[in-house]
Amino acid sequence: MVEKNTVVYNSTGRLKRVLLGKPTHHRNIPISDVARDLDDDGIQRDYEIKVKQHKEFEDVFNQLGIEISWVQLDPEQMPWQMFTRDFGVNTPHGVLIGRFRYLERKGEEIASQRTLEELGERVLPEQIARGAMEGGDCFWLDENTLVIGNGNRSTYSGFENAREILTEYDKNVYVIEFLSKWNHLDNNFAPLADKLALVNEDALPGYFFGILDALGWELVRVPGEYARTSEINVLALGDDSVLSFQGNRLNERLKAMGLVVFDPEYSCFVEHGGGIHCSTFELEREP
Repeated sequence: MVEKNTVVYNSTGRLKRVLLGKPTHHRNIPISDVARDLDDDGIQRDYEIKVKQHKEFEDVFNQLGIEISWVQLDPEQMPWQMFTRDFGVNTPHGVLIGRFRYLERKGEEIASQRTLEELGERVLPEQIARGAMEGGDCFWLDENTLVIGNGNRSTYSGFENAREILTEYDKNVYVIEFLSKWNHLDNNFAPLADKLALVNEDALPGYFFGILDALGWELVRVPGEYARTSEINVLALGDDSVLSFQGNRLNERLKAMGLVVFDPEYSCFVEHGGGIHCSTFELEREP
């Protein structure tokens, strides 16, 4: 099998290929404050509604000619495996397989790595072997700079392990620390277009703003209320386009900034604390 061009240089270049997962086995697991609240309220959605909403989400990629590959859901049948973001992070040299913090999600990285290898995607020979590092905490600020959140899901030792691995590829890796209630970094930071990003001004530390300023980023600051509802959790598609969801209060603001916003209905998954960015794993972006 010919090895594919599995490469991500940044978080905003035109998206060419993406890995998704069907909501075949989806159910809530209480591993964040939002998910625990949903459990406490006893809210459940019909499978048919989940399939319908996920299809609407998929249709955006099809409409834009973005190639979709599918993670194998069996035999593991993990309930959150359709949130494909978290098993690792793509790099300019191939995928770095991560490590989950919570028992409920362990095993997803095995299914994802198996899928990548069968698809002929590039996977780094090293993996995260200590602590936890989840993809929802990882963003490339440029080709040589990766930030990893240290909140609820990734740990400091996982960050150190990632830094050790990626230093061998001459990459700079920084840890961004925040309170566990904010869950993943992608609930609090979202690149939208080249050097333009949404940020939760109530969650992120001042030194992160300093890093972004030094690299020339323009920031759209919003309060923390948008983080708990996954409204910051959007995906840059490239060409000044963003994948959001119907009902996101930030959509009109993004449009006013000149961005094209795609907004499929996705409430079944957003209410679990897993947004659009959580549900996607970039296999290839343009530089």
